[in-house]
Amino acid sequence: MSPNRSRDGRRLSAAVACAALMGGFATSSTARASAPHVVVPGETLWSISAANNLTTRTVAAFNGIAEDAQVVEGQTIQVPTVDEGAVALAGVAPVATAAAAPVATGGSHTVVAAESLSSVAAARGVSLADLAAANGLASDALLIEGTVISVPAPTATAATSASTAGMGHIPSPSGELHLDPAAADSWNAMRDDSLNNYGVDLYPAGPVSAYRTPEQQQELYDLYLSGQGAPANPPGTSTHESGIAVDLADPSMRDMIDQIGSAYGWMGTIPSEWWHVSHGG
Repeated sequence: MSPNRSRDGRRLSAAVACAALMGGFATSSTARASAPHVVVPGETLWSISAANNLTTRTVAAFNGIAEDAQVVEGQTIQVPTVDEGAVALAGVAPVATAAAAPVATGGSHTVVAAESLSSVAAARGVSLADLAAANGLASDALLIEGTVISVPAPTATAATSASTAGMGHIPSPSGELHLDPAAADSWNAMRDDSLNNYGVDLYPAGPVSAYRTPEQQQELYDLYLSGQGAPANPPGTSTHESGIAVDLADPSMRDMIDQIGSAYGWMGTIPSEWWHVSHGG
């Protein structure tokens, strides 16, 4: 065999080895695709998406379900990569301009210890009568821990855009809610810490579980006075009206805030109310 032919053979072998190596890299890259996620109690499509830094619309499109679809314990949701999510969204028809305004869709709620129909109604921004009717219950019916109840869509209320001007914003399943700017900034930083390092999302229980207008506080106080609602302060005395309080959706969130909240100025201030936390003590 001539020296030239030998060198040519070595070059060919090197080229084949290089191609194989690059092919291996390509295969490895392709393998990093969507990952399955098994739904656990308390999770929603929104919380799963937020925990993976994706929008609800992206995850819904990738799984071929509606954005407001209810997920159930044990169900498997495929979590796409950013690129896969973009491809899925590209195949979804654009949302019509007329549908751009947020629409309340209701949902379901799993009862936790000490909750009542009135406390759930107040937290989710619906009337006690509507919540009771949606579940075929009397307004004074007792709720059993672990029971899943239906929550109707909140009824329309007066616009609060003027009262929330200049306030900070925090995400929630009910849409963007408001807090004092400093409280919102620290809440969002605490939520990122909780999600990234502990896998626990933090969010308000309902549309009136962060900042409240005086009118909203009055409604809750009236329910309390009538014996139909959870304890509520009179208007003008609630930390919710100052935008420095949040009512949590789940006891596990309170456990997390008890662990890390002090570093961000958030803590529980009412021993008998696990759901209530405030900023600044």
